[in-house]
Amino acid sequence: MKRNYCLLVIIFFVLFVFNVNSAICQGWTDLTIRLLPDSSFAVVEVKPGKKIRHCPHHDSNGKIDEEQLIYVLGTLDHEIWIYPENKKIAGKHLKKHYGKFIAKVMKKGLQAPVNINRAKLIQLVSLPQIGPVSAVKIVEYRNMHGLFETIEDIKKVKGIGAGVFNAIKHYITVN
Repeated sequence: MKRNYCLLVIIFFVLFVFNVNSAICQGWTDLTIRLLPDSSFAVVEVKPGKKIRHCPHHDSNGKIDEEQLIYVLGTLDHEIWIYPENKKIAGKHLKKHYGKFIAKVMKKGLQAPVNINRAKLIQLVSLPQIGPVSAVKIVEYRNMHGLFETIEDIKKVKGIGAGVFNAIKHYITVN
């Protein structure tokens, strides 16, 4: 029991005393992110007294979490960088993983219409002309405003105009 207590104290000391900031995440708790190794992140920036780990996309076992990969690509512009040039490095790293993922998705093709009221990011990026940024905007819009009543309502999402709607309208549903 005493050994477990000491281990717990050490873990909290490491996690909360050292100034380690982690990037934006979807569906992962702050503790989960803090426990990830640096190799789970696209870029780790360090300057005296500060360490920021950007764009987590590997889980604790080193496997790519595709939903998280799409999320960090879609929110890359929201990151705060110590060294702005690292944004390009992170983007290149993430796009390499995304390219492999999306190639598999496109090869498989759509199996059924995508329900835009329940679709995860992985399903949304399988739609024509919908990339990570648009997929994140769709989910954020849905979370903020509620379910879409008609497929045409997706045009209320910033960046989805008539052209994108025409490309996806035969592949989406709200039911």
